[in-house]
Amino acid sequence: MVVRVGIVGCGAIGSAIAQAIDRDYANVARVVALAEQDRACAQALAQSLRSRPAIVSLPQLIRRSGLVIEAAAVPVAARVALLALSANRDVLIMSTGGLLTAPAPWRRAAQRSRGRLHIPSGALCGLDGIKAMAMGTIRRLRLTTRKPPRALGIRTPLRAPKVLFQGSPAEVIKRFPQNTNVAATMMLAATLSGGHRPAATVRVVADPGLRTNVHELEVEGDCGRLSVRVESRPSQANPKTSELAIRSALVTIRQLLTPIRVGT
Repeated sequence: MVVRVGIVGCGAIGSAIAQAIDRDYANVARVVALAEQDRACAQALAQSLRSRPAIVSLPQLIRRSGLVIEAAAVPVAARVALLALSANRDVLIMSTGGLLTAPAPWRRAAQRSRGRLHIPSGALCGLDGIKAMAMGTIRRLRLTTRKPPRALGIRTPLRAPKVLFQGSPAEVIKRFPQNTNVAATMMLAATLSGGHRPAATVRVVADPGLRTNVHELEVEGDCGRLSVRVESRPSQANPKTSELAIRSALVTIRQLLTPIRVGT
């Protein structure tokens, strides 16, 4: 059975996903629909694919698809999840900040749906550890994100690293919605896996000495400690996106389309 895939968002991540499915999984999946505000961008992607997907509205995309993939933006992520789950479709969400800031409707829909919600690790390693530690008590959860100033929208030269933000994951998503989905994914891993909501701190640092995006995760709980540092080069198509985030999405899709899965 061939999985019918609809992709919301035709930017760097959406395009990479569509092209990978078209190239590597044509025997088990087919991109049948695209939804994108920039119609020219969607048309360019559709014409590059052998499957020649239709460009449609979000409700039409969900009706046509068995698997809905959101790769658009934080403001639309929760709506995509809600509509897809309400229609009993599987849905993969990349802009996880939207799920963190609007949790109630999509979570209720997920509990009733025959579809499943998939959240890739993105540019953050260590989620297996967070989920396991959340089965007990997490006492400390801290994430520091360091990026080149340009990736954070800073055009004026900096001579030294500058802390742009320190606060909660929900607050950082509002300040930097295109840069900090890792913070939302971290928090979702902790809260959905355990029975409590641990206190969490996120820092965002603009560092002129960097050429990669760096995420430093620190977790302390009743079963031990976890420390992870990730350095991922920015996507050539969009410097605000880590290349690792794109590849994480591709691995998640591969796990959905093939019988082998590694990791919790």
